Amino acid sequence: MARRVFLHCGTAKSGTTYLQDLWWHHRGALRERGLLLPGEALRDHFHAAALVKGMEVIVDELDDDDRAVWQRLVAETRGWAGDALISHEHFSDSSAEAAAAALADLATAADEVHLVVTVRDLGRVLPSAWQQRVKQGARQSYGRFLATVRRGEDDQKFWRYQDVPGILSRWAAGLPPERVHLVVVPPSGAPRDELWQRTARVLGVDVSGLDTDPRLPNDSLSVVEAELLRRVNRRIPRERRSVALTRLTKGSFARDLLAGSAPREAFVLPVRHAGWVRERSEEMVARLRAGGWDVVGDLDDLLPAGPREGRTPDQAGDDELLAVATTVVARMIEQER
Repeated sequence: MARRVFLHCGTAKSGTTYLQDLWWHHRGALRERGLLLPGEALRDHFHAAALVKGMEVIVDELDDDDRAVWQRLVAETRGWAGDALISHEHFSDSSAEAAAAALADLATAADEVHLVVTVRDLGRVLPSAWQQRVKQGARQSYGRFLATVRRGEDDQKFWRYQDVPGILSRWAAGLPPERVHLVVVPPSGAPRDELWQRTARVLGVDVSGLDTDPRLPNDSLSVVEAELLRRVNRRIPRERRSVALTRLTKGSFARDLLAGSAPREAFVLPVRHAGWVRERSEEMVARLRAGGWDVVGDLDDLLPAGPREGRTPDQAGDDELLAVATTVVARMIEQER
């Protein structure tokens, strides 16, 4: 029986890739220090999240062995005497019933069940979320995306992953407040490893001497690159979209061909959207303060900073898009040599 099990359920675009990269890279060292990551790889945690929340597009592709991965993670945790960590942002999108069932399973494996939620300010999440959607095949322009998120129309998926009070209403139900940990992503300019250190304090694990250089490539796109990919998506009929095509787009195309084909520049929130983002952020912070949960960091860092210098994808010029497209085609030809 484990002493404690921590379920890190997101949120998306809150440093989850960075943290998971380091946790799995240092898996052996963390195990020696008392923290188990059950399973063989991050993929197991992703499949477990898909099973818990009923993500049919993924579950339907799993073989019988993978369909049992959640129960294997629970069993492995039950056989461990220290602390355990299961992490994936897709857990956050689970229904209240699915969350309750998952927590009940974990309660059979550990003396204490803890929930960990990493949270980032909406002003930085929104551009990142739009870009992620584009890499998954979205056609919607950045401006249209922001408008639909503001009205809650056509884009409820965004709030299912980013409405932190809503996520807590499903996942924290029945847990003592001191076992619900909100880890605030530090603002720009903070030490690179600050989020890593904050989560380590929550997990109660010594991470001294472990390097914090990320292993996974930073495949975020520039303003022009992201807009070019969106326009490419518009050329692909919806009926030809598939999980395999999405993996190709996010993987070898975006990472190996598109990224780095245009100068990096600030990807900003348009001024006309600053007001409602601020209001929504203030409402969220007020609700989080009232929750009585364990907060690591400053909730005020969830309030967006003032306007930044930069552009939006809607401002990318045709000449810039042509230059990026030319570079991408040249890279494709070179790969075929």
